[in-house]
Amino acid sequence: MRNVVQLVREALVENFREIDQWFDKDHSLLHFKPTLDHWNAREVLEHISLANYFLLLIINKSTRRALDRRVNGLIVMPPPNYEDKFREIDVISDGTFQWVRPEHMEPTGLQAMSEVRALLKQQYAQCVYNLSLLKNGEGRLVSINMSVNNLGKLDVYQYIYFLTKHIQRHIRQMQKLELQYEETEALAS
Repeated sequence: MRNVVQLVREALVENFREIDQWFDKDHSLLHFKPTLDHWNAREVLEHISLANYFLLLIINKSTRRALDRRVNGLIVMPPPNYEDKFREIDVISDGTFQWVRPEHMEPTGLQAMSEVRALLKQQYAQCVYNLSLLKNGEGRLVSINMSVNNLGKLDVYQYIYFLTKHIQRHIRQMQKLELQYEETEALAS
């Protein structure tokens, strides 16, 4: 299970570090919209914080349940095909499938970027803390249903990993926005 904890921790560090760099980007890039129906990078960042909020409600509750279910001295081992589910979750980041976001995860565009950044830092700390509590395999003791892309039952490690892949999906979205912005700026010069 240490490999699983390490995999999830590395995904957290990498994706939250990369998302934090977006707050230092140029103001005009953060507000750039290729069309009116597209989100700009500010809205994407706000959406990530909203999605994380709701995912963390489930992760926090499931972490507490997993800790309540642990038995001293019991080592929780993953099943033989355990890594397969992580590969299924990896698809989330590539953006090749569509899903309809719930309305409560739609950004308003009104939240200050400093607030969004602080919230994302708190969310990162909460994810790392939950992971540290589950270092001995306890995260395998709870299954949570994930309807996105028909992933089905995920344990707490997989659920946190899903959160990181959702972030990665939107990092790629913002990278595409950045390319479109640069192309627009080059044409304007």
